[in-house]
Amino acid sequence: MSSTDPVLDRVFQCAQAAADKRGSDIVILGVEQLTSYTDYVLLVSASSDRRVKTIAESIRAEMKDEGVIPLGVEGLNESQWVLLDFGPWIIHVFYEEMRPVFDLEGLWADGKRITLPDEVVKAMQDSAEDEF
Repeated sequence: MSSTDPVLDRVFQCAQAAADKRGSDIVILGVEQLTSYTDYVLLVSASSDRRVKTIAESIRAEMKDEGVIPLGVEGLNESQWVLLDFGPWIIHVFYEEMRPVFDLEGLWADGKRITLPDEVVKAMQDSAEDEF
């Protein structure tokens, strides 16, 4: 799960952490050409507010183990939508019913959709199978 971009490698790590905690509908958008404040946006859905919090905390723990601390965290107490701001990348973890309300894919429609690593796709598929 390696690219030539070290920031994207971190985003991939976060996507993997989300998938490992049963995050779904994971999307990475490259927005470096569209904004000056971040390069990548990672979007994740979760089937409950408890899972939103679990995913967000798992990502934070994974990055902390790598020596990376978010610049800001919003929404962790409510857990309907958690924002983790790591500077070069931003993560939005949504309770699945809230994601269409904010339509960030629509907002960033001109962003480049980044192909997820095979490991992330497999973890999402495995999680989806476990749900049934």
